[in-house]
Amino acid sequence: MKRIKLGISISLTGAYSVQGAQSFRGLSLYVSDVNERGGIHVAQLERKVPVDLVHFDDESDVDKCRSNVEKLLSQEQVDILLGPYSSSLALAAAEEAEPRGVTLWNHGGSTDEMDERGFTCLVSTITPASMYSRGIIALVRKTDPGALKIASFSAFDSGFSRNIARGVDKYGTEYGFEVKRFEYRTGREDFSGLLPEAMDWGPDLVVGMGRLNDDLLLAGRMIDTGARPKAAALAAASIGLFRETFGDYAEGFMSSTQWERGSGKDPDAGPASEEFFERYKAMYGHAPDFVAAQGYNIGVVIEECIGRAGVLDRRTLRDIAREIDFRTFYGRFKTDARGSQTGHEMVTVQWQGGGKIVVYPESSAHGRLTYPARFNF
Repeated sequence: MKRIKLGISISLTGAYSVQGAQSFRGLSLYVSDVNERGGIHVAQLERKVPVDLVHFDDESDVDKCRSNVEKLLSQEQVDILLGPYSSSLALAAAEEAEPRGVTLWNHGGSTDEMDERGFTCLVSTITPASMYSRGIIALVRKTDPGALKIASFSAFDSGFSRNIARGVDKYGTEYGFEVKRFEYRTGREDFSGLLPEAMDWGPDLVVGMGRLNDDLLLAGRMIDTGARPKAAALAAASIGLFRETFGDYAEGFMSSTQWERGSGKDPDAGPASEEFFERYKAMYGHAPDFVAAQGYNIGVVIEECIGRAGVLDRRTLRDIAREIDFRTFYGRFKTDARGSQTGHEMVTVQWQGGGKIVVYPESSAHGRLTYPARFNF
C-alpha cells in the first residue's frame, strides 16, 4: 500500500454548502497536517503511510450523495469512508455503506435516526440531536427558577429538527417547564403568523432548531417584530454566519454547539484546541465553526484507531473505535457497542459583545449567561 485513501461525499454547493465547505476545509487541513508528519503509522506495514482525500460534491442532494458513495466504494475503492454533512445525507450514506459491510465514520449527521435505524457499520463522533437542548434548558432553569414556558419551533419534515424538538419536550418537562411546539414545513415558513402566536403565549425561552435558512428566517422575524423573550436559542446562532447576517442584532441569542474554541482541553491525541483554531484561521483566513472542527476531528479519531489497531482492516478499526475512550481537542470520544457517541458533551454559547461566549457547562464556561437577554432590537 502506497497511500491511505479517505473518501467523502460533501456538500460544496446547494443548501448545506456553508457547513459542508467548512467541514471539508477542516478535513483537508487534517490531511495536510498528517502528511506533513509523513502520514499515519500502520504497525503492520512498519511505516507511515501518506493520506489521499477523494471527494465528490453531492450538491446537498440525497440521490447525488448515494451515487457518490457508490462511486467512492466501487470505482475509487477508498480505504475509509467518511460521512457527509447533514443528517439526511448521512442517513443516505449509511444506507449505501451498510449492505457492503463498510464502516461509515459519521461526523456530520446528528439525527437520532443514525442510532435508531440499527446500522451495524457506524462509528459516530457527534452528540445526537435529541440532546442539543439539554444544556440550554438546564442553564435557563438554574438562572431563573421562576421561568415557566418554552416555545419550541421545529420543522416536522426534518428528522434533525424533529429529534431536537423531542429533546426539548423531554428536558423541558424534566426541568419543570411547560413546552409548546410550533411546527412548520422547512423552507416554506416565513414565521409571520407562527411567531406572533408563540409570543402571545408568553414563553420565557424560545428554542428554534431547524435547518440553517429556517433559523435565519426565524431570527430575522424576531428582530423585525421586536420579539424579545427572556432567552432565545437557535441552531444557526452557533456559527459565524449568524453574526455576519445580523451584525449587532445577533447579541443575546444562544445556541448549543458540538465544539467551541477552547472547549476541548488536555487532548490525548491530536492538536490542542487553540492550535487547531490558529492553524485553521491561518490556512483559510477565518475562524472555524464547529463543523470545521468535526471535519478535522474525524481524521484524528481514525488515526488514533489505526494506531491502536496497527492495521487498516475495516472491521478491526470499527471494533477498536467501539472500545476506546480518549480525548481530542473536540472533546471526549467514547461510543457504545453500536458505535453511537456517548462520551462527547456539547457546550452552550451566547453572543455577547460581538463574539460567542461559552456559558455552559461551568467547566468550559468563559463567561456568564446574560439573562434576560439584552437584545439589540
